[in-house]
Amino acid sequence: MLTRRQFTQAAAATSLVGSRNLWAQSKPLTYVGWSQDEAASKPTLDAMFETYRKANADTKLEVIGFPWAQMQQNILLRMRSGQPLDVVQLAERWLPQFATTGKMVDLEAVYGKGQLAKQMSGGVLSLGEYKGKQLGIPWTAGSIGMVANAKVLKDAGIAAPPKTIDAFIEALKAIKKSQPQSVPYAMSTKNNNSMSPDFQVWLWTFGGRLFNEKGRVLVNSAAGVRALGFMTDLVRDGLAAKDIDRPDARRMYAQNQTGFYQDAPLARGFARNNSGKGVDFDQFVLPMATPVVRAGDAPQAFAWGHLLSMMGDGKSVPNAQSPQARFVSHLALSDESQIKYFKEQGLFPVTNSALSKLMTDSYLTGWVKGSVHAARDEISMWPNSAELSTIVGEEVQGALLGQKSAQAAIESMDKRLQAKMVLPAKS
Repeated sequence: MLTRRQFTQAAAATSLVGSRNLWAQSKPLTYVGWSQDEAASKPTLDAMFETYRKANADTKLEVIGFPWAQMQQNILLRMRSGQPLDVVQLAERWLPQFATTGKMVDLEAVYGKGQLAKQMSGGVLSLGEYKGKQLGIPWTAGSIGMVANAKVLKDAGIAAPPKTIDAFIEALKAIKKSQPQSVPYAMSTKNNNSMSPDFQVWLWTFGGRLFNEKGRVLVNSAAGVRALGFMTDLVRDGLAAKDIDRPDARRMYAQNQTGFYQDAPLARGFARNNSGKGVDFDQFVLPMATPVVRAGDAPQAFAWGHLLSMMGDGKSVPNAQSPQARFVSHLALSDESQIKYFKEQGLFPVTNSALSKLMTDSYLTGWVKGSVHAARDEISMWPNSAELSTIVGEEVQGALLGQKSAQAAIESMDKRLQAKMVLPAKS
C-alpha cells in the first residue's frame, strides 16, 4: 500500500523526466492493466486487443500486466522512470491518489464536453470523476455484492438466500452441519484492499459510518462495534475463517466449499473458470442482497468499477481520434466489446445502449436488484486513501485474528484514522 508521501514523491519525480510526445501515432501505444493476466479474463481481453490491432494497423499496441495488488506501485514506478504509460486500468478507489500526480488527462477534453454523458448515466460516469474532472472512463461498473452458491444451499436444506442477519447466521450453521469441512461464509480476512470493502458494507448494514462528508471520523460507535463484533463472532464460531482473500473465496465457491462470499459482478466468470464447468456452473451462481438487521432495511453494497484512464505530460491532450482514445473507445464505449465482456466474464456494461440489450439476463437483473443502494468507498475520496485503507484493514484483521476485542479494534481504528485525516476531524 502507498502512502500520500510516496505518491507526492513519485509525482515530483516525474518532473525530472524529459517529456515525450505521448500522442504521436508513430510511437507504440502502451497499456498497463491487470485483468488480462487473470486466467478467467485473459482469452476475452486478448481477443479484444487483437481486434484493436487489426483495426489500427498504424499503432503498435504494447500490453503490460501486473497483479492487481501490485498495480499502484508499478504505475508509479513507470511514471517515475519515464517508461511508456498511455492508458491504464484503475480501480475506482485509486482515482484520488493518481489525480494528485497531475499527469492524468481530463477525458472531457478528449471526447468533447457532454459527449460521454450521452452514452452513460451520470451515476456510472461519477465513478471516474474527481474534483470536477473526468479522469477515468468506467470500463465496467456495478458493486461488490454477495453471491450465494445454490448447490451448497440446497444440500444444506436452505430454500432461498437469507434476507436478514438472523436468517443468514442460521443458514451458515446449516451449511456447517451439512459440510463440516466447509467455510460457510468466505469473508475476506486478509488483504486490506479486500477487508476494507467487506467491513464497510457490514458497518453500513448495522447503521454506522467511517466518516462524515467533512472528514470527521465516526467509526467509534455502537454500530461500529456491533459490525466488527458480528464479523469476529463468525470467525470464532467457525462460520468464517482466517487467512482468506478474494481469490481464495472464488476458488472455494467454485468447488462448492462455501455458501456465500462477496465479489464484483465478475463472480460468475471466475466461477465458470475455477470450476472447470464453464457456463454449466451458472445455475449455481445466485446474486443476492446483503442480509439486513431488520426486515425492511435497505440492503447495503459497495459501489465498484474498473476505469480506463489516460496518462500524459500534464500539457498535451489527445483528441478523440488519437490511438489511445480509439483504444479506450474500443473497450469501454463499444457495445460489441461491452456485451462480449459481460457474456464471457459477467462484467456489467457501462453504456446505456449495451445495458438495454441485456435486461433479459437474470444474472444482471438479479445483481442490479441487490445493489440498488450501493454506496461509494468512504475512504477513496481522501488523497491518502491507501494509508487509510491500511489502518482499517489492520484493525479489522487484528480483531478477526483474536489479537484484540472488537471494541479495542474500533477504538484504535478511530484514533489512527483521526491522526491521518487530511482535514481536521471536526464537524
